[in-house]
Amino acid sequence: MSRRAVLVSLLLLGQSALAYGDGASPAVVELSNLLPPPPAAGSMAAQRDLQAVLAAQQTRTAQDMAAAKADSERSVFRFADAVGLTMQPAALPKTAAFFDRVAKLDKAEAKEAKQFWKHPRPSVVSGQVHALSKEKPNDWSYPSGHATFAYTTAVLLTNMLPEKREAIFARAALYGEHRVVMGVHFPSDVEAGKIAGTVIADEILRDPQWQADYDAARSELRHALGLP
Repeated sequence: MSRRAVLVSLLLLGQSALAYGDGASPAVVELSNLLPPPPAAGSMAAQRDLQAVLAAQQTRTAQDMAAAKADSERSVFRFADAVGLTMQPAALPKTAAFFDRVAKLDKAEAKEAKQFWKHPRPSVVSGQVHALSKEKPNDWSYPSGHATFAYTTAVLLTNMLPEKREAIFARAALYGEHRVVMGVHFPSDVEAGKIAGTVIADEILRDPQWQADYDAARSELRHALGLP
């Protein structure tokens, strides 16, 4: 088993590291306790991270940039092509509401971890990086909130639509890669988001307070796709 697979397995088993609130809201995932630290400034790993961003910047085409910018939107409907969905969000209100709720949780959890690590964005690390979007001041890089959302969404969608597993995870990977193409994240940020999203999705699937909304979205989505 690879080191990455071992790490994810340990994170999924290490639920003692999850802190629960007063019962009125879903459990909070303490990502700062679960994620490895980002590459240290000046380390070989940090240099490889920067070189990956610069390489993506050098080779990105107009089509790549347009696709990456489009994936700046945190929406389950960015996965429509992977699942074969042609309906508009308004036609799937339960699905839209469930994943909007997921996006808010992901953003809050990633923000807390970002504040803990305070890892600078690629354009701050190097003036050679020309990002395709301007991030807010003190909106740190590690982990990637968009990658976190991508993998939380991928795990949840795969549980709803196991028939589409391969396409869903391929789309999540592309969604994450687009953050590097944008020049706003390092590969290590995206990798951390992959772990974070997996852990958050696992917690959502086990939390009774999410079950009714999850079931409603699953039924609506499968019906829309003509699946039993």
